[in-house]
Amino acid sequence: MQRDSHEWKRLMDAYALEEERRNAVYEGVKTLEERLKYKVSTLKFQFLPHYFYTVPKWRLWLRSFGGPRTLPDFACIGPIKSGTSDLSTYMFQHPCIIPPLAKEISLGDPREWMPYYPTVKEKEKVEKEHGKALCGYFSPTMHTLALMDAYRRARPDAKIILMLRNPVDRAYSHYKWDLLLGGKRLLQNPYYKTFSAHVDMALSFFPSVPLPSRSSPRNEMLQTGIYVKAVELWIERFGRDNVHILRAEDFFKDAAAAVCGIHEFLGLTPIKPEIHQIANQNSIKAPPFDKEAREKLEAFYRPWNEKLYALLDRDMGWG
Repeated sequence: MQRDSHEWKRLMDAYALEEERRNAVYEGVKTLEERLKYKVSTLKFQFLPHYFYTVPKWRLWLRSFGGPRTLPDFACIGPIKSGTSDLSTYMFQHPCIIPPLAKEISLGDPREWMPYYPTVKEKEKVEKEHGKALCGYFSPTMHTLALMDAYRRARPDAKIILMLRNPVDRAYSHYKWDLLLGGKRLLQNPYYKTFSAHVDMALSFFPSVPLPSRSSPRNEMLQTGIYVKAVELWIERFGRDNVHILRAEDFFKDAAAAVCGIHEFLGLTPIKPEIHQIANQNSIKAPPFDKEAREKLEAFYRPWNEKLYALLDRDMGWG
């Protein structure tokens, strides 16, 4: 039986509110009505059942008194803009999966994750009711070596789901995400005026100088789309049988089938999820993804993709 529809849909509020607030910042909060609306969303933010990223400090402080807590049994990891946010909302529909307080936890030490996860008693209650209870860690930080090592020390028996998106398409989403976070003024920056110019500069700087990214200093556009070494390191730490590779394109095409495949990988009874609007979608109008930029990116990523295919003994079908 699927988790109650009203319950998991309430978890989606965080993504809708985050999108609303980011779009407001991008467009500029100018009128009195817009400022009041932003203040109301700020108040609503304090009492969400689930968060996309940042959690009010007072919520974490209160949870520190709840008793012993658990660490995540599995991790859904990917590069930024690969679809992990949307995947997480489908995973939360399964009654055996307990959502963390926040989808993305920026703290590098798993011991600091405790306030975000259920107490031992809460987990035992779900297990008694549904036969099994699992918690997940969801993050677009696939390339972070410190995370791999810390999570391996904390949960060497963990299952890992790696969500990989065609790096060419991911690069354009990365560019759009930078524009959203940087605001309309970023289009005046010579690095961002067009995607074609953005690609040309990134290619000319690679590999010695990372192109500036609004997303994070760790998430340079070109390097983030090179997957092979990061995938190899996750497999080395957790074992090939404990790493499930999900093509983002397969998820986008048939989310229900992809999610049921993850259920089986985690040892859960597959339950077909309810399809919903894409979570954490970037709806801004950005300079177009022209054919020339695509061809340059395809040529750049081709040798790296071929190394990944050889590692996995699987053609991911990315051109």
